[in-house]
Amino acid sequence: MFLEILGISAESTLVYIALIILVSFIVWYVLGTALNNLFASLPEDSRESLRMVFTISVVYVGISLIVFVLTMNIYVLLGMSALLLGVILYMIKGFLKDFFTRISLLSVKAFGIGDYIEVAHYKGRVIKIGSLYTLLRRDDNTVVCIPNQTVTRSIVINYTKTDYIKLQEAIVLRVAEADVNKVYNRISEELDIFGYKRAKIIHSPTQDGMRFAVTINLEDAASISNDTSNLHKALNIVKGEFIMD
Repeated sequence: MFLEILGISAESTLVYIALIILVSFIVWYVLGTALNNLFASLPEDSRESLRMVFTISVVYVGISLIVFVLTMNIYVLLGMSALLLGVILYMIKGFLKDFFTRISLLSVKAFGIGDYIEVAHYKGRVIKIGSLYTLLRRDDNTVVCIPNQTVTRSIVINYTKTDYIKLQEAIVLRVAEADVNKVYNRISEELDIFGYKRAKIIHSPTQDGMRFAVTINLEDAASISNDTSNLHKALNIVKGEFIMD
């Protein structure tokens, strides 16, 4: 009825709405392709965020114009435009915050792609540093996504940047001083089986018996779980033999 008062027929209104939808689609496709090419160097999650903001903006502008055509009320159009501006600013604020968080991570160079790190109680090899998340591949081959803001607020341990990692374990045996060399030899033999040929073995007397401490140096932190298990197995084998004796 309001449109009839203004002299706008229903047929004309439908034509305007159809034109708005068509133009919105063309703008979304053409500008979307241009923006995608322009920001091709950004990570995929960053480009996805930009596409989402752009798509929401185009759809919202189209809906606002359709509402304006139906109501012919400039205040409605201004109100919806102000709301759109607020939504865009809010979305861009979060995007920019995550974007600059990623920049800070890369500039500090605490870790890079391929490094084995521990952060926020997770250990794994870095496979991606995105605008929103850092991806780690853990020892069990699962992938964990850690928000970059969590990374920047956490302590990061980079095992790759160390020359080597010390892995230590000890057993206590009730053996005579004369049998110490036998224990040394058996520990060395078991470690050789697992490929640890440069292990350091020391012994010291305790109230419960002779304590044998073994230290091996690891060059690859990614194998620490497997190496810990192997060292534990080797010492348990030796311990079992001398307990039986």
